[in-house]
Amino acid sequence: MAFLGIMWHMQAFAQQPRVEVRTDSSQILIGSQFHLYLDITLPSSYRLQGYALPDSFNHIEVVHRGQADTTSAGGQWLYHQVLTLTSFDSGRWQIPSFPVVLASSRPNDTSHLILQTDSLWIGVQTVPVDTSKPFMPIKDIRRVKLTWLDVLPYVLLGIAWVLLVLGIIYVLRHRKRKAVPAVIQQPLQPPYEEAMAQLKQWQAEQPWTKMQMKEYFTRLTDVLRRYVERAFEIPAMEITSGELLEQIDKHPILREHRAVWEEILSEADRVKFARWPSSPEMAAHCLEKVIQVVEVTHQAQEAERRTAESASPAGSQAATVKT
Repeated sequence: MAFLGIMWHMQAFAQQPRVEVRTDSSQILIGSQFHLYLDITLPSSYRLQGYALPDSFNHIEVVHRGQADTTSAGGQWLYHQVLTLTSFDSGRWQIPSFPVVLASSRPNDTSHLILQTDSLWIGVQTVPVDTSKPFMPIKDIRRVKLTWLDVLPYVLLGIAWVLLVLGIIYVLRHRKRKAVPAVIQQPLQPPYEEAMAQLKQWQAEQPWTKMQMKEYFTRLTDVLRRYVERAFEIPAMEITSGELLEQIDKHPILREHRAVWEEILSEADRVKFARWPSSPEMAAHCLEKVIQVVEVTHQAQEAERRTAESASPAGSQAATVKT
């Protein structure tokens, strides 16, 4: 019976919550760190609610609080946590007892149990100094002499840069230059012949059946504007249709056919800018009008040139010799 009683008391004691603290050292140098180990054993009827240990106390500071490890063994919970502490004041300092609060894990049970840890002592020592010797003076800065090993990387880097520059110069001077093919410029045709060659080709091919009306009228008016610009020295390629008509009004040969010019340019502008759905008949009509106006203005320009030549003294002399 006595044995059974002893076993019952031992089992009951084992089921009681316990808290234990210890350090890995009792003496440290000032500024050094040491560890505080916190171990809590709880039966399944309790859970850890927390403990009250401030970050700084009695010349000691908490540097780091490690993560708590929780394990279960024999129906009990074991909590283990490592705290890193330090002190910057020499002396013998106490780690005071601090409370550990436990709460009941039973349903509808709000009771708490507070355990107190043991207090511990830690000695903080300074670096030993021999005060019998005088203070040594502060030494001047000593310059370290350069060696070839110190200079060698910079020398090699400089040589590499020189070789790189020389290599680039050599490549640029000795690389084979591609022969540029000579561009043979074809002599320009006279304005009248150039325009009529394109217009006659279109008259045979009827391009409005193969392309969009907008593209056709753009190319048609470009041929007409180029002819006017080359033959009559009017910047027709760089001005609007309205400005071109103003220039036509100022020219004695061109203004006689203003109605034709206006009809062609207006139809082209409607197709290009207003999306006017022009017909194939209108496209052929405008082509015939362009051919006519180019032919007529060219003949008038040639007649004017011949008249000017016959009126000049050289022309009169040539006519006399011919007679």
